[in-house]
Amino acid sequence: MKTVQPHSKFFIIGNADEHKNIANSIGTDDFVIRFNNPNPSCNLMADWVFIANGTIQIRHLIIKNDFFKPDTNIFFRYKINDILKSKYEVIPFDKKLKYCWRFPCWKKKYKLNQYTLHTIPESIYFKCANLVKPNLPSTGLLAIYYILQEYPNNKIYLHNFTHQGWMGHNWSLEESLINKLSEKNKIEFI
Repeated sequence: MKTVQPHSKFFIIGNADEHKNIANSIGTDDFVIRFNNPNPSCNLMADWVFIANGTIQIRHLIIKNDFFKPDTNIFFRYKINDILKSKYEVIPFDKKLKYCWRFPCWKKKYKLNQYTLHTIPESIYFKCANLVKPNLPSTGLLAIYYILQEYPNNKIYLHNFTHQGWMGHNWSLEESLINKLSEKNKIEFI
């Protein structure tokens, strides 16, 4: 399994259309991070994939495994218990019950159990949620803050981010937060 080195860089690839090929910028010890439904206009293979696995999202997500390396790590937003307890968002009881059946079926359908599976730590989720409330944090924002928390000395590059998408996110606020991180040299756009 690939491990993070002190010199490893993180390349977080947004789902906007590819305008510049950055493959030559990525070294063997670097990590490519993709999200939910990776945009096929960028063909970089993922070392890590962050997936929004909420009660609504799993019905609509189509995981493109052709972007996963054999040793890809997958980071889910929630555990099943988090959904059942409405830990992060208020969820009607009937949706909770459907999720208990749908989520394992969905993981099986897309053969996700063959990969190493993780859940984003609740401290990181709550930090992001507090930054953007009352909206939900995007998967990209969660990935950025996960890396900042877990690997504060490694460089982060963002590619193909337009801060647009699902209306449940506050894209302008997230863009402002990311720009502040860029001004502090915590991340760089590539």
